[in-house]
Amino acid sequence: MTTPKPPSLADLRGEIDRIDAAMHDLLMERGRIIETLIEVKKTAETGSAFRPAREADVVRRLVKNHQGLLPVELIVQIWRQIISTFTYVQSPHSVHVVMGPEQEDARGLARFHFGFGVPLVKHSSAGSVVSAIGRERGDLGLIGLGAAAEPWWEKLGHEGQPIGMATAPAIARAASPRPPQALVIGHPSIDTAGLDTRLVAIRLPAPPKVSVDAVIAHAEKDGKHYVLAWGPREADEAEIARDVASGQTVEEARTVGYTAKPIAA
Repeated sequence: MTTPKPPSLADLRGEIDRIDAAMHDLLMERGRIIETLIEVKKTAETGSAFRPAREADVVRRLVKNHQGLLPVELIVQIWRQIISTFTYVQSPHSVHVVMGPEQEDARGLARFHFGFGVPLVKHSSAGSVVSAIGRERGDLGLIGLGAAAEPWWEKLGHEGQPIGMATAPAIARAASPRPPQALVIGHPSIDTAGLDTRLVAIRLPAPPKVSVDAVIAHAEKDGKHYVLAWGPREADEAEIARDVASGQTVEEARTVGYTAKPIAA
């Protein structure tokens, strides 16, 4: 029996070219569907095209189905570029970001999550981003989490103000999970029922138990301690607040948005 002759480099490169052409054709077909979608939405609904619950579902499917030598992070990044670009085409908007010497990663994270075609608006503080999104209802904000100079999340969730809608990045390594790096804020145009995690603004008289997983941002102001926490959507504000209060009195606990937990990859 003769051993089958392996394909030549020219044959393999030809296959790669065929796959690339097919991918391009499918992207153009997707674009034509989006054009039709834009026309339908002119009469069917109004508001932002940003759909965090749907985007989270797409990422979950990608992570679940992926196999092979390509890192899953690359696959997610490619799809985030596609999703974000088509979202921008449907509803042009800007993303407001805090950028400065202490936020060197902010631009990169914004580009990873929202793509390279969406305009970025630079701000010097998180409070400025929240105020801008309060005025520009079609825009989105991206604000870093962790220790904060001000409790900017206290402005979220009030009438006419933005809420938390998503966290970035969209995936987390299952072997070494870490808190999300940033929160996406905006004005949702549809129900947030597809998002599984509640965001709660908490005010305490003493420092919180910041080591617990529920704490994603914290700040001190005028002797008070402020926490942005997250927990299961089915849990109420008081239950989530108790996890971080260390037995002290909770002065305020208020829902300020919903998000999907980063998908473990």
